[in-house]
Amino acid sequence: MNVELTLWAASVMPLDFDERIRAARAGGFTATSLFPFEVRRAEEAGISATEIRDRFESAGVRIAVVDPLVRWLPTWRRPQLAPGDPATGDFEPEELFAMSEALGADVLSVLALFDSRVEPESGAPAFAVLCDHAAEHGLRLQLEFIPGTGIPDLASAWEIVRLANRPNGGVLVDSWHFFRSTPDFALLSSIPADRIFALKLEDAPALPSEEVAYESLHSRLLPGEGELELTRFLRAMPGTKLPVLSGPGVFSDELWACYEPEELGERLAETTRRLIASRLWRM
Repeated sequence: MNVELTLWAASVMPLDFDERIRAARAGGFTATSLFPFEVRRAEEAGISATEIRDRFESAGVRIAVVDPLVRWLPTWRRPQLAPGDPATGDFEPEELFAMSEALGADVLSVLALFDSRVEPESGAPAFAVLCDHAAEHGLRLQLEFIPGTGIPDLASAWEIVRLANRPNGGVLVDSWHFFRSTPDFALLSSIPADRIFALKLEDAPALPSEEVAYESLHSRLLPGEGELELTRFLRAMPGTKLPVLSGPGVFSDELWACYEPEELGERLAETTRRLIASRLWRM
């Protein structure tokens, strides 16, 4: 397997850093992501970003991604969020550039969670400027689309990235977001493989819940344990290899309640590897 199996923070959000390391090691994950708010919370408790980095790296797990940056467009407005929401924290881009460097992460996810619809004609120049600033820090930016946000689908995200035309700018593709928006397999296949920087894998029932936002943050399913056409989705991914940073991003209250950290890591890895193997392509 040529992917660097990534334990996205969404899958282990309630766990502290030491528990996440245990989960990662049990599942054979070699990379992970962190939410900015939890890094800030640790710093406020006297644990520096450098110490966090050392703790993960000494266990053989690198912090590959900081996720997300949501404050980058002029249309951004400060939201009212519950404590512990993954998007908590009014982080300026430069704050997250510095945080990423301290953690050893070379990728930063970018969202438009709290913006009105972002048209490519305005979104692309803003993303290009952001990419240029990120390049000064050696960072790549991956634009993530989420249904119901300013960038709601793959077509919107890709057009912004395409028009911005920056070598350090790409897209992140999340299977739950793909199927809960407008799943365009032909478009997915047409995107240059090197412009898809990362992949998050989750499953779900074929039909969305009436409370889609709640489903997104609380009741996603392990890869291959729902009704989404995930094998077709993986086979539509461009190129002969999946993105290097690929792994589960399963927000799930049920999983978190049922498994100890090691068991959770094993289940996440097992289901993800089985799904990836179903792609039937040499990796």
